[in-house]
Amino acid sequence: MKDRLPLVADLLMDAAHADNALAGEEKVAVKRLLREVLEAPALPMDLDFRIEEFTPEKFDLAATAAAFANDTPVTKRRILELCAAVHAADGEIDFTEDEQLRRVATALGVPPDAYKDMVVTVIEEIELGEDLDHIRYG
Repeated sequence: MKDRLPLVADLLMDAAHADNALAGEEKVAVKRLLREVLEAPALPMDLDFRIEEFTPEKFDLAATAAAFANDTPVTKRRILELCAAVHAADGEIDFTEDEQLRRVATALGVPPDAYKDMVVTVIEEIELGEDLDHIRYG
């Protein structure tokens, strides 16, 4: 069985680069999350090097996601949760990070209802008209 942790690292680094502003906290979060997955105090040198040398321009989401095609919905959601944790590391809500999470979910074959709690949904402004008057005045 092939170790897919390097692919998970790539997904997490793609998440870290989602807003085009790699914050130090995001890279630290990637390494922390991977250490937690490994249950190890330090990352293997080759994995650490892969993180340090990651370039978003060379990242192939479709090929990476294909390695997880036969995984359970629970495993795929866990990958999305890891990506969301990286996004949260900089303490900012950014729509480009949500878009990145949606792209990863789509590539993994995860339906929107399965991850809607991890993204911000903007509700379009609606015309209330008379309903607003009715709400206001009864």
